Order: sequence, then C-alpha cells, then structure tokens
Amino acid sequence: MFKAAQLVGVPVLLLLALRPSLAQTMTEQLLAQSPEQVAALKSDPHVAKAMKLLEVSDSRAGILKKADGVLDAVVQSEQHEHPGQNALFWNAFRDRVRVQIQDETDAFVLLSAQLYATRFTDGELDQLIAFYSTGIGAKYFKERAALDRQEIDLASAWSERVTPRVLEKVRASMNAGKGKAQ
Repeated sequence: MFKAAQLVGVPVLLLLALRPSLAQTMTEQLLAQSPEQVAALKSDPHVAKAMKLLEVSDSRAGILKKADGVLDAVVQSEQHEHPGQNALFWNAFRDRVRVQIQDETDAFVLLSAQLYATRFTDGELDQLIAFYSTGIGAKYFKERAALDRQEIDLASAWSERVTPRVLEKVRASMNAGKGKAQ
C-alpha cells in the first residue's frame, strides 16, 4: 500500500516540479521578442481583445501603478547615488524617466495581453470582458489579490494546525497495528 501511494505521488511531484519551468519558458519566450514583434501585436485582433480584457478588468491600472513604483525606485536610487542636485534637476530627471517607463509599460501591457491571448479563445475573452464589465466582475477583480493572500495565509495556518493531528492519528493507528501483528 505504501509503495503504491509513493508511486502515485511521483507524477504529481514531477508535474509540480515542471510547472515553474513551463511558466519560465513562456516568460522567456515573451521577453525574447524583438521590439518590432511586440509592436506588431497592436495589429493582432485577438491580442486587441485581450487588451480590452486588461482594460475592463482593471489589470492595466494595476500595471500602471506598478510602473509608478518603478519610477519612484529609479529616482530614489539615483538621488542616493547623486546627492546634492536641486529639485529642478530631479523634476526634469523624473519626467525623462517617466517617458522611458511609459514606453516600457506600453510594451509590457502588449506582452501581458499576448499572454492572455495564448490562454483564451476569442469567445472566452468575450465572456471574460462581459463578466468584468459587470459590477460583480469588477468587484471580484478588485478583491481577488486580497483574497489570494488571505487564502494563502489561511492554508498555511490550517496546515500548521492539521499536521500534528494527522501525524498523531497516523502514529496511533500504526502503533495499534504493531500490537496486533506481534
């Protein structure tokens, strides 16, 4: 029985071990595209539909918020490296960085849309767009990140609580079996 359980677990472990590498491969493929290939995504109707999904699901706003964080990090890093510059200099520097980050963000949004386009058909994208265009769809999207974090916290706390009970029951059952076998 124990060997059978081990053998069943092996494929699951292999799948879990391979999963990050598959994601990495997709990431590498997306990022390996030339600027011309990324720009060409603008004219792909399927990617355009995925862009619409990013817009209605508020994903684009989240991306732009993260881009603002990158902008702040770049400026702060440079201010640390080059102290003594006046506010006028840093305002001009921030404006130039903002332009560069905006260009990069536009490309990232296209890559993100391409990622969605690889996972969903036109019909599925239409359904997702319809869902996220409703009040409950928009609310779900806004709550999803917090729910994901809370669910991970809950799972962690649950596993810490349940592990000792499971071990106790298994040990007790194994010890009860030892007494009968002897």
